[in-house]
Amino acid sequence: MFSILLALAVNQWSDSRKQRELTERALTAIRGEITGNVKRIEEGRPYHFSLETELRRADSAGVVHRYSDLKHAAPDWSGFENPELDATAWQSALTLGVAPNLGFDTLQTLSRLYGLQTRFDQYNSAGIPTFDFSDEAMHSTVRRMYVYVATMRTNEDTLLNRYNKALKLLGSRSSAPTR
Repeated sequence: MFSILLALAVNQWSDSRKQRELTERALTAIRGEITGNVKRIEEGRPYHFSLETELRRADSAGVVHRYSDLKHAAPDWSGFENPELDATAWQSALTLGVAPNLGFDTLQTLSRLYGLQTRFDQYNSAGIPTFDFSDEAMHSTVRRMYVYVATMRTNEDTLLNRYNKALKLLGSRSSAPTR
């Protein structure tokens, strides 16, 4: 009887150790994923700031009536160039069932972060196909472009704040997950 209980205890200890290791691997991957997402957003920020400024100026002046006018008024324009944000590590952590081992604060922070990131991706993918770059529509398109870029940049700011908050939380964690 004692040997059976001992074997069960050893098995439970081994399973618990494997789960802790899996959780730490997931957290390491999530940290890397968030760091990569921050880098991708920050790389595009100078372009987005410049584009926002040029589009605001072009819209205010009312000088855009054709696509060629847009290119003249916003010479930096080369497309919206939205960052591709990764969520693979987060999805893998959920799929592998490590979420219960993350602790409430970590799970809540990451859930909010990746929920916002999903909405950001949806905003970008839904908005871009609606732009009409025909000469007839360019006068109103330039305003929509300005609003879109300003909103996207604001969303990027919010995402960066959430990413930094998550990285701070994840960086302060000990090697053992808390419950």
